[in-house]
Amino acid sequence: MSDVRSPTDRILIALATGVLVVFAGLFARADSGRAQGAARSLPERIEVTALRGVDDAAALIREHGGVIELQSGGRVQALVPGDRVDELRAMPDRVRLERPQTPVQLQAAPLTALSRIGADRWQVAGFTGHGVRIAIVDSGFRGQAAALGSTLPRTVVTRSFRADRNLEGGTSHGLRAAEIAHRVAPRAELYLINFATVTELSAAVDYLIEAQIDLVSFSLGFIHNGPGDGTGPVDEIVERATSAGIAWVAASGNWAQQHWSGVFRDANRDSVHEFLPGARDNGHFFSTGDLIIASLRWDDAWGAACADYDIELFGPDGALVRASRDTQACTGDPVEALQVLATKPGRYATRIVQAGNVPPRMLDLMVVGSPDRGQPLDFWTPIGSLSQPADGIGVLAVGAATGEQLSAEAPYSSRGPTTDGRDKPNVLAPTGLLSAATEAFAGTSAAAPHVAGALALLKEAFPGDGGAELAARLRGRSTPAEPSEGRRAELLVVGLGSLAGVGPLLPAGAEEAYIVGQLPATGGFALVSYQGPDGYPMRFAHLLVGDRQVVAAFRYDAPARRFRVYLVGAPAFVSDLVRLRNGEIVILELLEPAGSAAARRG
Repeated sequence: MSDVRSPTDRILIALATGVLVVFAGLFARADSGRAQGAARSLPERIEVTALRGVDDAAALIREHGGVIELQSGGRVQALVPGDRVDELRAMPDRVRLERPQTPVQLQAAPLTALSRIGADRWQVAGFTGHGVRIAIVDSGFRGQAAALGSTLPRTVVTRSFRADRNLEGGTSHGLRAAEIAHRVAPRAELYLINFATVTELSAAVDYLIEAQIDLVSFSLGFIHNGPGDGTGPVDEIVERATSAGIAWVAASGNWAQQHWSGVFRDANRDSVHEFLPGARDNGHFFSTGDLIIASLRWDDAWGAACADYDIELFGPDGALVRASRDTQACTGDPVEALQVLATKPGRYATRIVQAGNVPPRMLDLMVVGSPDRGQPLDFWTPIGSLSQPADGIGVLAVGAATGEQLSAEAPYSSRGPTTDGRDKPNVLAPTGLLSAATEAFAGTSAAAPHVAGALALLKEAFPGDGGAELAARLRGRSTPAEPSEGRRAELLVVGLGSLAGVGPLLPAGAEEAYIVGQLPATGGFALVSYQGPDGYPMRFAHLLVGDRQVVAAFRYDAPARRFRVYLVGAPAFVSDLVRLRNGEIVILELLEPAGSAAARRG
């Protein structure tokens, strides 16, 4: 991928370079009734952590008939014959097989509130996200080509890290998130990035760092991918991005009412947990065809869990549908999980069984579905319902705002604290809008790209800020939310705040301003005349030239017998051409049209 910045651009001081889809941490198991011979004849996709380096792991996989698909961040993804996978699992000194991940889409009620965050005022003042790179990292972008030039910019950069390189990914979830970010920051450069596995996410992060992305909107989440303290495979991958200065905005999740936590209790000593005296299961309604995901985590050493619990799922008729009964034995993660399609409508319930004689542990249960129908569990606990990587230390976690003034925390919105005691989410944001096709997109999936767009406007105004500085600046401008039960710290509703102190703004009537002159078909210089109200800031000159990018501007000052100059991205003391007056003639240096540039970058 080549850099399309002009030579002039390269000598300047450059600008410093998220239905919620959920990935549940699930163990892949063959159905007990499946013919063993058929299972072994099929390749199985595995992800491993290389304990002696990725080259050693790749060689070992090839020795077992595997085909390497991807290597990134100390992980290897490969297709391996089904009858050879257990052989690799039996080599814990060289590779550790990781649990595969399954995508699930969640949604909640839609709201529209662009003005609530103040983006409308900032756009009128000239801020549009120009020069800021936003990556929408999601599972799929079905329909993105048809949206170009309408609900998306005319050009975007696309990259799929899926094994099949399918950018659409069977879902429009990422497209809807991108539409929101574009509406808030209409001139930001959009990168549409999708993936399907943790290893593919790792490779995507490598690319984001290389491409000097400023902001990531991540409307996805993982269930029990770590102990809930900001560590674990996904959190560690995202930390690489935030450590590189990228602002990572993540949806907190829609699971506050689909989550339960508490200490294991067994009054009658039959090894089955009691949610209340006599209540041995916990569940809610699902429709035929819904994907049901149930996951149980308990407080034990990650990667060396000695306590052993199992999870069982029962159907509407009371029959056992599926069970997860792995043996931890001080070597595995303290997680049991299962997934199954609902074959009939009704209440599906989970049961927790203690498999070993150990002191009672604190349990954490998630029972979610796709599509998300907003059905609460019989017994639910809002606190501790965060997804990963929303629990990450350097991640800006976004919850859903609700109420008439969008100032209250939505009851379904996942929240902390994290298991190490940090309050989350960091901010609340509006939960949706209607696209041009009038398709609702809501939940915390929609809240996250609102925040990413707001950060893009701030990045344009304060180009020297990195990710951490932008997040702190946004929180400093946001307003207190309504009090929330059980919350220890003040929760904020995202807002851009006042325009005071952000530099020269567009004067009244600037929307009618234009330039007279011939622009080159490709990059180059143009002699033009500015027509419009006096005091037009050169920082917004790009608004006068359509899809072009202004690199520099020059105006001859006859009395001083010298050229005054404006250089995009340079410090204030470098540029002495700050504003334009009506009728002034200037020379503009332009890059080629954005379409050509974006096409080359992709």
